[in-house]
Amino acid sequence: MSVLRAVPVRIRAALLMGVVSLAMAGCQTDRIVTGSVPADYRDRHPIQINEGIRSVQLFVGSGRAGLTPEQRALAGGFASQWRRYGSGPLTIELPAGTANEMASSHTVRELQSVLASSGVPLRAIQVRSYQTQDPSNVAPIRLTFPALKAQVASRCHAGQEDLGPTINSKSDQNYSTRNFGCATQQNLAAQVANPEDLVQPRNEAPAYAARRRNVLEKYSKGQDPSTIYNSTNNGKVSNVGN
Repeated sequence: MSVLRAVPVRIRAALLMGVVSLAMAGCQTDRIVTGSVPADYRDRHPIQINEGIRSVQLFVGSGRAGLTPEQRALAGGFASQWRRYGSGPLTIELPAGTANEMASSHTVRELQSVLASSGVPLRAIQVRSYQTQDPSNVAPIRLTFPALKAQVASRCHAGQEDLGPTINSKSDQNYSTRNFGCATQQNLAAQVANPEDLVQPRNEAPAYAARRRNVLEKYSKGQDPSTIYNSTNNGKVSNVGN
């Protein structure tokens, strides 16, 4: 204490501030380290929305030009996907330098007609060629367009942790492992039809007017507005086992 009293007041204040600053810096460092691994699996494996490519392939033989009925239906369905999810032009990619190059080029007009009749404007259709690695093979006509895609950036089963009852295990501390929830996030991103549904809800669909009118009429008459189901077999699905 005698030594501290010999130190001027200003120097003692500066030393005290320095000690406090070091302590706060140490606490801040601990927060960064412990907070670098989120506890919630949705934070560890977040679903990101990026722009990907949707594609479909149509094989046209070298001795025949034109589309089969199945290919016309496939192209029409792909056009419907473009109208709903497309975020760019629809591209027709024709093989070049292959045995079916001429047959594929003669199919472009029919393919453009199918796409246009399915709701794709001609100005939104692009045609270009692509090279294949093996010219002797029959290459497909590829239809592609950019669209939003949900995906998880992290990989599952990367750096598996110790799950056994050892000193380094997290099971004794009731912590979830790093890979926990990764497969669920991957499956959800792969199955969602519209990635925007993960960000915001859709607008409500219009009410069923006929059912609403029937309910209001019964309510105004004092009747029971609930639906009454008449079953001839007392609610049984089938007579199996009777």
